[in-house]
Amino acid sequence: MILTPAQTCGPLFGFAMTPPGITRTVAEDDPGAVVIEGMVLDGQGDHVGYGAFLELWSQEQACRVRTLEGRFRAVVRKPEPVTLPDGNRLAPHLGIFLFTRGLAGPLATKVYFPDEEQANGSDAILRQIPEARRPLLIAQPTDVERHLRYDIRLQGESESVFFSID
Repeated sequence: MILTPAQTCGPLFGFAMTPPGITRTVAEDDPGAVVIEGMVLDGQGDHVGYGAFLELWSQEQACRVRTLEGRFRAVVRKPEPVTLPDGNRLAPHLGIFLFTRGLAGPLATKVYFPDEEQANGSDAILRQIPEARRPLLIAQPTDVERHLRYDIRLQGESESVFFSID
């Protein structure tokens, strides 16, 4: 007998995973809309191609996008800060699950907003991340108003911060 290898995420059929309307939580022309664009990159800095999808969510919204040539684009509403039952505060952020080939399950990360410096500085989760790695969780402004850039690196020197989802 030969052991079969462990299965990884997939196959990820884009037509079934991203039906119309699921790639945004608000219309792009809505005054509260933010466009988050980026790439999913491997350890060598190459894009992962068409084989990944991301789920982005906050307390009141969720959307799903897939990569095309490693690129993704989501239109969301910027979330409000959250006060936890213990009194700690969380800055506005979105949770992200990343599914792609080669993974046995999703990777979990977050994206924070660059215009929330004070809230980010006191965020209960960000404070637990080594200071040198915190910028990896904050999207970068682009030349286009209300558009942010957020790349996810699976490995390497600038590997994204991933969280345990036990």
